[in-house]
Amino acid sequence: MVIKNLKTNEYSELEGEAYLELFDLNIKVYIDQESDIEYADLCITYFNSLSEGLIDEICKASIRYCNEFLDDIGEDIKEFSKSTDVLPLITPNTFYIPHPKNKNEPVIDLELICSWEEEHGMEWIIRDGKVMYVGPYNGVNPYGDCDIEEDWNYA
Repeated sequence: MVIKNLKTNEYSELEGEAYLELFDLNIKVYIDQESDIEYADLCITYFNSLSEGLIDEICKASIRYCNEFLDDIGEDIKEFSKSTDVLPLITPNTFYIPHPKNKNEPVIDLELICSWEEEHGMEWIIRDGKVMYVGPYNGVNPYGDCDIEEDWNYA
């Protein structure tokens, strides 16, 4: 089992911890009441096996979010030698496991803390092998349109 220290919280959701290789950290995992441990393990395992291309894409989107935010508040934008250089500015906080539409298709819904936007943080949603949302944490529905056409989605 990928998820450790499982327990039921006050909202009758399962919660536990999982290790994310990209960040070399254990983080909180919340599992929707309509989901299960097997699906949660699938989602975490999927995240830990993301391709370099998908990691590059999500890091580039995070850089766009970072630099637009910094520019909007009048601060200097950040330069990165390679896209993954943004990762030290990001700390994952919570991995949400949604009620699956298809138990064989993992979805990543990750809440992150980022150094440039401490109030709203950041959210990553990856579905069907595509980066669907990168932007301020809004609790975006991972099965919806993910605000794909909106200015605040940097995917």
